[in-house]
Amino acid sequence: MYAAVTEKLIYGKRIRTNNQNTDKILSLWEEFLRLNVKGDIYAVYHNYSSDFTGDYDLHIGSEEKFIDESSVMILAGNYHVVEVDNTDPQGVFHAWVDIWKSDIRRAYKTDFEFYSQDGSIKIFLSI
Repeated sequence: MYAAVTEKLIYGKRIRTNNQNTDKILSLWEEFLRLNVKGDIYAVYHNYSSDFTGDYDLHIGSEEKFIDESSVMILAGNYHVVEVDNTDPQGVFHAWVDIWKSDIRRAYKTDFEFYSQDGSIKIFLSI
């Protein structure tokens, strides 16, 4: 599935990390969740050093300006959309593993996970 995305400014917390550093990613999620932010949540991956094996910036936040710490722009454009099985506690992880194994021609510009208030989760990949 594909979708056209309009530009969005996301406010939140940021780290520089990679997919091998899961403890750092989990710590960022724990720190963010303690803020009790309401509404839709975005986990934005950008500033890639290479591909999914290299370092990148991860921002977790929302469109609401709840803190002044950091912001990132989700770039407008066409995205490949992956639906996540939200009944699986490891659904996001399993979706990423499938993405890494796939032949999707990713641009590695701005990718993001979208956690909707309705409980659905989608991953948007820049193409």
